[in-house]
Amino acid sequence: MKKILFFIFSVSGSMVFGQTLTMPTIPSSGVTYPVTIKADTVPHPSQGNWDFSNITTDATGTIEFEPISSTSYSSSYPNATHVKYEDGGTFFLGYDSDEYTFHGEITVITTSYQNPLILHTYPFAIGDSHSDSELDISFTCNGCPPYMERDDAVYSESLSSGTLTMPDGTVHNTATLVYTTRTWNDGQVGSSTCNLFFEQWHWWVAGYPMPVAQTVELSTTGPCPPNVGYRQSKFLVGNPISIDENKNVSAIIYPNPSKGTVHILHAEEGAIIEILDIYGQKLGTSVIENGAIELPAHLVNGMYVLRSAVLESPFKLQLLR
Repeated sequence: MKKILFFIFSVSGSMVFGQTLTMPTIPSSGVTYPVTIKADTVPHPSQGNWDFSNITTDATGTIEFEPISSTSYSSSYPNATHVKYEDGGTFFLGYDSDEYTFHGEITVITTSYQNPLILHTYPFAIGDSHSDSELDISFTCNGCPPYMERDDAVYSESLSSGTLTMPDGTVHNTATLVYTTRTWNDGQVGSSTCNLFFEQWHWWVAGYPMPVAQTVELSTTGPCPPNVGYRQSKFLVGNPISIDENKNVSAIIYPNPSKGTVHILHAEEGAIIEILDIYGQKLGTSVIENGAIELPAHLVNGMYVLRSAVLESPFKLQLLR
């Protein structure tokens, strides 16, 4: 199996906030989240804030997470950390300190990935994008011919952060919108493929192992089974395990690119920030004063890394004086 991995870090000329996604903490006994469901996608801007308080949903459901070590699946999916049960399917996921991964599923098809598909890395900051693919994955399904294979490709981009108001009135003060696509090419070896395109907008909040809101659309081309495509939105109800989101708010760093002054919100005043080059060599330090630092005057235009104990993770910053 050939694996192709791309990682792209992108910045724009506008103000970009440094909200980051990091590995969630899932209760060791597992957790079940109640959700409401709408049988359609919902319109929304690509930049926050987002207000879904006027959305009417059609149904209710649950999304359940369980440590894989507590299940009978651990030997078949040894590198996954958790099992997710959603919409009648069983999905095998990995939550590690540096990446969020997919290891296979038991739905209308059954797969087990020899190498995990990296859905996105941790930390995953506003402006970051990530691509990965796994090819020639064998799968089985009821009524399918033998020798079925899937190519699975993912693209994720962290777009923006802001306040998110849910249909039930719950307000998440700092949500991160991530745009994700999954492209599947399914077919018998040597034959034409059914091509499925899964387009997703996910709103993540620190501490949760899933998007608290999502709107998705599945479309197809090629020789696919009938009635495969669909549109759906899903919303978490309340705060079922009482996550203190204020404790999970990471530092907000802006603007990026910067002309020399960098604002750092939600970080301790007087904290020391180290400035490194992209190879990890320390070039200097700055102190947070009035919620901001000044980059050393000797630095030339380029990409740098900010590092400190008060930052959740190293932050990539472009200098354009």
